[in-house]
Amino acid sequence: MVAAVAGTEHVTLAAETLGVPQPTLSRALARAQEELGIALVERTGRGVRLTRAGRILLPHVERALDDLRRGMEELTGAEEGRVALTFLPTLGVEVVPVLLRGFRAEHPGVRFSLTQEPWAESLRRVSSGGADLALTSPLPSGRGLASAVLHTQSLRLVVPEGHALARSPRGVAAVAAAEEEFVLLKPGRGVRHLTDRLLDRAGFTPRVAFEADDISTARGLVAAGLGVSVLPARPRGPLAGTVELPVLGGGADRPIGVVWPREGSGGGYEPPAVALFRDYVRRVGPRIIPGLTG
Repeated sequence: MVAAVAGTEHVTLAAETLGVPQPTLSRALARAQEELGIALVERTGRGVRLTRAGRILLPHVERALDDLRRGMEELTGAEEGRVALTFLPTLGVEVVPVLLRGFRAEHPGVRFSLTQEPWAESLRRVSSGGADLALTSPLPSGRGLASAVLHTQSLRLVVPEGHALARSPRGVAAVAAAEEEFVLLKPGRGVRHLTDRLLDRAGFTPRVAFEADDISTARGLVAAGLGVSVLPARPRGPLAGTVELPVLGGGADRPIGVVWPREGSGGGYEPPAVALFRDYVRRVGPRIIPGLTG
């Protein structure tokens, strides 16, 4: 109301601008001034103008309206919105930058809030509404989250060169056949979750030499002879000093994908920019992720 009166200096024109009857605007202005105990508007012949107090208030009113307009653009505009994305540390080296660069070239007005964290934490963040999307692995099976697979990596038993299993004529191994210590990722990591599930199915409890923060560290420690590990196959071939063996039995894979709240959660609302980026990831991700992970 203050902004409309300031722009028109006429109550009737201000009411038309706001789309309300003139008496309604007059009563609302009177109530506002009564509550504040300060006159915001004064008459000038046939028109009105802001008082000194109204002029002091006006720039704050304009900033508030501008903030509200930007908020509405984020709610309703695909090209001006914000996407809150959480992703695995391993995907932050190349995958996420490539996806963001390609998407922002098409939609430069969309902004991103990024969080890099392990698998379990990223799923909790999406479930609680702290993120719109997660790029993670493995994918959830609960009722509250939906997901789409972008790429599936094979899990391998990674052993040092010269290891007895590396000389297996079949070139495959059962995880329970590795009798020495294991280099595992820390609990809460997606690969650790998959490894534990694989070992449970084999009825095998490993001796743990070290729990690493990331896949690259675990792979390097295997090359150093600290133990063996279950890790995703390396796209560019085994790291020097290691041999990767296919694992006997099912379940030895690692799906990488995008996760989002199911329809109806979070009040049933999804910002258009989030849907736009999710569709882009589902379209482009399967082409770029296979060569950039590991």
